[in-house]
Amino acid sequence: MIEKKALTVIELTRVLKNYLNLQFPGISVIGVVSDLYRAEVYTVFSLNEVGSKIKCVQVSTSAENIAVNVGDKVNVKGTMSIFEKSGEIQILISRLEILASNFKEPEDRLKKYSNSGATVKDTKAVDFEFLIKSVGIITSVDGAALSDILAVVEDELPYLNIKIFPAVMQGKNAFESLKNCVDQILHHDDLDILIITRGGGSYEDLSVFNSENIANLFGLVQIPIISAIGHARDDVLLNYVADFNVATPTSAIQKFVSNKNKFDIKIRELANNLSNSIHRLLIRRTNKINNILALLNTPLKKIEIHARSLKMLESRASKVFHSVLLARKQKLLQMEAVIEKLQKSNKKFSRNPVIFTKDKKKVIKSVHGLHGDEVIAIEFTDGEVKAKVLNN
Repeated sequence: MIEKKALTVIELTRVLKNYLNLQFPGISVIGVVSDLYRAEVYTVFSLNEVGSKIKCVQVSTSAENIAVNVGDKVNVKGTMSIFEKSGEIQILISRLEILASNFKEPEDRLKKYSNSGATVKDTKAVDFEFLIKSVGIITSVDGAALSDILAVVEDELPYLNIKIFPAVMQGKNAFESLKNCVDQILHHDDLDILIITRGGGSYEDLSVFNSENIANLFGLVQIPIISAIGHARDDVLLNYVADFNVATPTSAIQKFVSNKNKFDIKIRELANNLSNSIHRLLIRRTNKINNILALLNTPLKKIEIHARSLKMLESRASKVFHSVLLARKQKLLQMEAVIEKLQKSNKKFSRNPVIFTKDKKKVIKSVHGLHGDEVIAIEFTDGEVKAKVLNN
């Protein structure tokens, strides 16, 4: 028995692709659009019917292309093919006709995911009311997204504590890898916020982030989530489950820069308010102290005035007493000079008793100078007596 040669995966997909092209050269299929993904040069969506769906690819280079939206009922014509990278069957659209337009706004389109257990959040930009100090990042350690984030952290957010959760971000092992990351995060109580990020890619590369399972998985995370999947044109279901979604990984970390700048401004405002409050308090206390000093200075000034008055009186009294004493001293000196002169001029008189008037201001030299009842002072060499003239 001749053993058949084994085919490689690539060879098999190419065989199937050629077979489908030959068997279905032009096919027309009707269904409802879902899982819509728009890129620069192509649009990918699923064509649905109850219980089944098939992927369709519309190249966006033709001016005749008709834009479709989720919920539209369409008739697509094209060729059956197979996507070699995933082995998934798809229709390459050559013509598209919208039979019924059921387009709704993104929030309305996502209600079906809410019914499956996923919570659709309002992803409008909202400022964080707390300072972010610790952040978890789910991403591929080999991707450019992580390098872009860490570059911003190094330059502008050196205080930020980064915890990286390495994950497979595409392919069949992506969901299990992301589930392991979420299990770890649920046991971390020190994270303020979570970023899940990767670069752009094809619809197939990002398909894991469009699944209801991934929406339910990240619905378990209690801390705020920032979704930074792909580029600005990439719209995945995770964006509506996350608290915030941004166009690029750098935009995600820039939210923290804005958060830091907001708190820097608040800190400066608080510092200025504190400085102004202290300044006003010092002014009030200074004015109060000045008022107290003014009250204290009033009696002090009065005491000072009275002290000066007393000093002036003391000075004037001193001058008066000094003048009086000086005059008395001079008068005594004059009397001493007179007595000394009399004693020197009359030795005999000086040896005999000397008779004075009562006040000793005048020496009586003759009886003719005496009057009746007059009191005189007689000074002897060994003492003094006073006498009264009886008659003259």
